[in-house]
Amino acid sequence: MATPSTSASSNIVVADRKHFTSKRFADAPISEHSKAGIKHEFLTDVQDATLERALSGIDLLVQAKTGTGKTTAFLLPAIERLVSSPSTSSNVGQILVLAPTRELALQIEEEAKSLLAHHPYGVQSVIGGTNINTEKNRLSSPTARSDILIATPGRLLDHLTSGLTLRPRVLVLDEADRLLDQGFRKDLERIIAKLYLDPNYKFISTLHEDEINTHEHVPQSYLITPLERTLPTLISLLKHAGPLAKTMLFCTTARGTAVVASVLQQVSASKAGPLLPPIFEIHSRMSQSARTRAAQAFRDAPDGAVLVTSDVTARGMDFPGVTYIIQLSLPTSPAQYIHRLGRTARAGAGGEGILILMPDEQFFLRLPEIASLPLTPYTKLEHIGDPIFELDERAIGQAYAAWLGFYKSWLKPLRWTPTELVKQGAVWARSLGWRGVTESNAGSGTSGVGRGQRGGGNEVLSWTPPPIAKRTVGMMGLRGTPGLNVVDRLDDGDDNGGGGRGRGHPQQQGARGNKTTGQNQRRRHEKSQVEGGGKVIKNT
Repeated sequence: MATPSTSASSNIVVADRKHFTSKRFADAPISEHSKAGIKHEFLTDVQDATLERALSGIDLLVQAKTGTGKTTAFLLPAIERLVSSPSTSSNVGQILVLAPTRELALQIEEEAKSLLAHHPYGVQSVIGGTNINTEKNRLSSPTARSDILIATPGRLLDHLTSGLTLRPRVLVLDEADRLLDQGFRKDLERIIAKLYLDPNYKFISTLHEDEINTHEHVPQSYLITPLERTLPTLISLLKHAGPLAKTMLFCTTARGTAVVASVLQQVSASKAGPLLPPIFEIHSRMSQSARTRAAQAFRDAPDGAVLVTSDVTARGMDFPGVTYIIQLSLPTSPAQYIHRLGRTARAGAGGEGILILMPDEQFFLRLPEIASLPLTPYTKLEHIGDPIFELDERAIGQAYAAWLGFYKSWLKPLRWTPTELVKQGAVWARSLGWRGVTESNAGSGTSGVGRGQRGGGNEVLSWTPPPIAKRTVGMMGLRGTPGLNVVDRLDDGDDNGGGGRGRGHPQQQGARGNKTTGQNQRRRHEKSQVEGGGKVIKNT
């Protein structure tokens, strides 16, 4: 086996590509209690490359692929440090691990519990989205040890500023590159300033191996489809993958993730729809307990499953057996495309990636980082009819507003004007089932995007998009853009998005004549709706 590469001037270790070595944990220089808690017989490359160096007490920067045993590689020598020189001071946070996301922190906590199964030590986590007072009680409990403390930066800073004192002997920054990329640098500096570091403390920082090179072997394809056909296309892909496929489906926003998951759940439950695997969802709008349950259920799924997710799971999370990665619309960057793709083909296993784009998004394929990848057109699509589902108006409105917010930052490469953005957002709202049909008298003008004539008389049907709060429109920089249905505020109180019922005076920006009331603009017609071309059709 090739030996790991190291730098003479620094303790940087890059694990070899082979996953397992021939070295056994039974022969490793670690305590019997640690050996009893390890489930694998052989060390992985990264564990073999780092164990003795870490046990010697030097600082390490470790770079390795996710799924190759990196977590054990930094936890095991840290635990051995506690074994070799027990502390007489407070046990809280003797090993401090910082992670960029809640899901990753909880995953590390589970791994630590396994390694500590035969030790007297304990592990706790402090993360956003949970009750901070409950965390404080656990940290101060005389019966619940927290020798290892796993934390997200923001929540740890909350504890430190409210009186928590930590004297870590080992400090670990897991995914240090991501911690810095996502703007945690100032929080990290404040955290370090508040720590009472042991004079002989050990520092371990982990990075991802370059996933662009790592996943050049993964089959990747792209599929171009009109925005209004996005959901039928997606359902066709999942149907082709089959009920035994384990799929991660990445969406652009949390609100979009929620509605796509709801659509798939309804389609799967419908007698007329295709049989899909169980559908789970994870996004930042969910409670932490719900996110944790969904992640565990997807991880433990014995057969097929679909996890509809935002980018909270794009890096670091270990979901075994993922066979498909589907990316619905633009990733936030070429690097994010790669990170998402890295959830499949783990540790030498197989997998496949599929990217769904609308025609104007094809510029993404020409970006240098993406053009160098083996992306080919997807040719196995089986066309299906329109799916049958029903989303509540609030959910549609929120997804519509989130869609506008996401694509507002892509106007230049998309070659869209703000007006075109609003027009396309209306297409997305209609594809989600928004029925913004109102009646007016002929000659009074129309509002919204679509228009239809009914009965040859003076009655006209006009299409009005979901209401969006004036404050949100201002934050997006879309004031004065034609086609928006702007209201003073929303009844559901979510003035940072859309949905709910409008309150105050609706303002059809850029439209003349017809002004509808807050109720009329949201009024449903049980037997008709207006499509983009103004045609009245019956609901399915």
